[in-house]
Formats: sequence, structure tokens, C-alpha cells
Amino acid sequence: MRSLQVIVWSFCLVLIGACGRSASGSVADTPPMPARQPLPPADTDAFFAGPIRRFEITVPSKLVQKLRRQPREYVEATVVVGTNRFENVGLHLKGAAGSSRGWDDKPALTLNFDKFNKGQHCFGLDKLHLNNSVQDNSYLNELIASELYRRSGVPTARATHALVTLNGRDVGLYVLKEGYDSLFLKRNFPMGTNGPGNLYDGGFLRDLDQGLERDVGKGPDDQRDLEALVAAARASMRTRRDRLEAVLDVDGFLTFLVGQTLTDDWDGYGRNRNNYRIYFSAPEGKAVFIPHGMDQLFREPESGLNPGWSAMLAQQVMEVPEFSERYRLRLREVATNSFTRLVISNQLSRIIGRLQQVMTNEPAVDAQELQHFLGAQKRKIYRRVTFVERKLGVPNPSAGSGSESPPVMVPGEPWERFTKSGSSKLELVETKPGGKVLYVSALSRGTVASFRTTQFVSEGNYTFKGRALVRGVKGGNGARLRISGSQPPPGLTGDRDWTMLSFDFSADSEREVELVVELGADAGEAWFDLASLRVIRR
Repeated sequence: MRSLQVIVWSFCLVLIGACGRSASGSVADTPPMPARQPLPPADTDAFFAGPIRRFEITVPSKLVQKLRRQPREYVEATVVVGTNRFENVGLHLKGAAGSSRGWDDKPALTLNFDKFNKGQHCFGLDKLHLNNSVQDNSYLNELIASELYRRSGVPTARATHALVTLNGRDVGLYVLKEGYDSLFLKRNFPMGTNGPGNLYDGGFLRDLDQGLERDVGKGPDDQRDLEALVAAARASMRTRRDRLEAVLDVDGFLTFLVGQTLTDDWDGYGRNRNNYRIYFSAPEGKAVFIPHGMDQLFREPESGLNPGWSAMLAQQVMEVPEFSERYRLRLREVATNSFTRLVISNQLSRIIGRLQQVMTNEPAVDAQELQHFLGAQKRKIYRRVTFVERKLGVPNPSAGSGSESPPVMVPGEPWERFTKSGSSKLELVETKPGGKVLYVSALSRGTVASFRTTQFVSEGNYTFKGRALVRGVKGGNGARLRISGSQPPPGLTGDRDWTMLSFDFSADSEREVELVVELGADAGEAWFDLASLRVIRR
């Protein structure tokens, strides 16, 4: 039945001219798992992939008073995004125990554009959430996890960033997510859009047998769909497998758990009965689990790949030997195809690259603080990827082999600024569309200043190389490349046009190294070509 449904979905997509993403390839010993075919509006895709936008939100003073008294009740607001003005937008405050903030602080918000103005959309969205990210100072986790789930075939809200102004008060950077509503269902479940089906909100620390709130849907209103799922989970081992297959998208649920394992999501459904949605997808009526609230991730990069499951359904599913084996195979498949250093590094570079302009031009955003948290979280994410690769025996692209070309690693952003002594100016400068340089100048005698980032390497010998240009550099060690803790020879001084610099180093085990782009001088300037910086295994 499942294969027939996938064929029908694909045929329907061809008829309407939409092309969704297919599931990524699988490892040889795992059968491919077809992904759902979404129907994304073109303007919505461009919105999530495009530049960070500012949301200027205005709420009349009398309605602000209402929000202070009843933060969860909708009020009418005006929202301006660029040249687009939206009137009578439904707005209320959101957030659970850890993220809830009042209107006069930095509140998390839900915007419902057609709540009071039917048919009104914002870039193809009815509802969106502006999360204050107070539990993720890096603003990275939601975006990393959302893309991982969607690459793996799990329907998940798309995410980006936004800048927010409330009644003229600049409250800074937010994580923007699309809402789980009828448009989300239409995009992710095209066959079930007009059929019976319920979308349930998991609520706060509530399991399936504790009564969940229905958000949208045309299915039964007596929760018998949920009750059937609970009954199947609690069936005897003799019948549990078949009964669960009849009411649960088992492969989808296992992939959902895999995503929580890879991202070390301790606050999701599997480990904490929290932050999830369930949709009973038409026409089969099987339960599909959807992740939500993915801000507390990667806390323990070396946490196990078979975590203790506290949620009822996770426990009961993993007790079935066949399901447990399918989980193991799916874990390796997703780790091999979607949770690699190359994939994650490219994603981090893309996200952080967009944030660079915000850090440069937005006074309400503390650039130095954000750089610090971005760097710290990036290191945790890379540590997690490395740990997963090692535990699963997934091929490590940085390890190389005698028959392959030496692997080349491109250091990812952010580059953190550090002045060890003296006075300096450190800037990330755009020289042309797509071209950037790291600029360092010495403003006083004895200046030692640098840009720094981290790179994971396996055991072996490496060269850190890149081009630099200097003008008027006097005294000190000049412009050079090195890794933290090393003492390389002096670098470029005086006036030198673009020159290739290199620094050789060794790693006696797989570890993280800190790459340093440095100027030591009494006076002068140095430019380092960002695109030329490479770490090459020798």
C-alpha cells in the first residue's frame, strides 16, 4: 500500500508541475525509504533561502495592555516587512517555561496573517513563529535540525532568521519558523489535504495517552485515532509489530528518533515526551511524527547513539526486534548521507554567512557575543559529527588514503577576532560580490592580533595555507598563518603583493585545532584572502 501511495503522489506532482525533493540515497544494506513530496510555493522557498528580513510590528497601546494581562490571547497588529504592509495580523506571545518572556522583554511571538483578515498571506505563509532563542544563544540549532529532518524525509517546519522591531523598539535577532497549520499540511501531505486527518499538539511534557490538543484537521473529534495508536503500542509482543504497522508510519517514526539521536535532542519526544506534533495522514490514517522546538541540541556531543527512551511509544517500538534493527540501519543511512562533515560544514557556512551582515550592521545585535556563541556551538556540532562517524564507522573524508588525492578542507566561519596585545582593527571585508578578506591593522607598538576558527582533523600531517598582502608592516613577526599553541617563523613584512603563506603541522590523533590568521607588528596592515585559506592533508 505504501509503495502504491508513493507512486500516486509522484504522478500527482507531475500533473501539477511541482517538483519536490526526493529522499537521499541509502547505504547498500538498507532499503531506500521514499520521502514525502512537498509542494512549496515558489515565493515561500525564496523567503526562507533569501536574506534576513526585518519585521516591524506595531500593536496599539490598549492591546499591549491586553497582552500583558493575557499573553496567549490574539490581538490585532500591523506588520511591515520591507515594502510589504500587512494589516489586522493576529499576534500573541508564545513560549514554554524556559523561553517565555513578557512583551517588555524579548518575547517569542506567533503571527497569524489570516486570523482577522481571511486570505491574507505573508510570502505564502498563513502563520509563522518568531522565536527569541533564549535557550540557544547561537541561533543555529533550529536551522541545522530542520534541514537534517527534511533531508531525511521527515516533514518539518522550515526556518530562517529575522530582525524584529516592536512598537519602534529594536529587540534584535530571532529564529523564524513556519507554523504547523493547514498550509503546512497541504505542502507536506498533498494526498491528504482534503481527506480526514488530525494534527495534534504534543503540549508540554505530555505523552500520547494524556489527551492532546487538536490544532487542525477533519478527522474524528473523539481522539479515537490517538487511542488506536496507544492500544497498538501496548499490544503484546505477539501482535504489536503488525498492529503498529497498521496505524503508525514506522519508518518515519524511526527516522524521527534518528534525528533526535544525531542532534542529541534531550528535550524532544523520544527522551522527554516534549516538543512534537502528530498528524494522522490521509488516506491511510497512519500517525506521522513531526519535530518541534529544536533549540536545545548538541549539549553532550559524545552522548550515546542508543539513548534511554522515556516516551511510551519510543519504548514500545524499540522493544520490537525488527523495529530496533531498522532503527540501527536508518541511523547509519542518515549519518552517511545527511549528517556528514561536508554537509554540515556547507550548511553552517551558508547560515553564518548570512548572519555576518547582521553582526556588522545591526546595533541591537552584540556582534562579539554572537560570534562567541556561534563559534562555541559550531565546535560542539563538529564534535558530534566526529563522534557519530567514529561510533558507526562512517567513512571520514578527512582521513584520506594512499590512492586518493590529499583531502582539502575549507575552514568554516565564524572567524573570531582576538587581540593579544596592543591596539588593532579587525574586519571581515567584502571586496567584490562573493569575495572576502580578513583585514588586520596594527594601531600601536607591540600589536598582536588575529582571526581564529576551528577545524577537526584526523591523525596525520597537514598544511594550513592561504594568500596574504601587506602594506607598511614594521616590527614584530609580520603577517603569518599558524595553529594555536605553535611558534612558526616570522611572516610577511614591509610591502608585499599577494603571497602564498603556509604552515605545516601534525596531529597525533583525531582532534580539533584552532587555525590562526595573525599580524604581529608595530605598524602596518595585512589582508588575508578568505577564499584561498585551506587545510590540506599531506
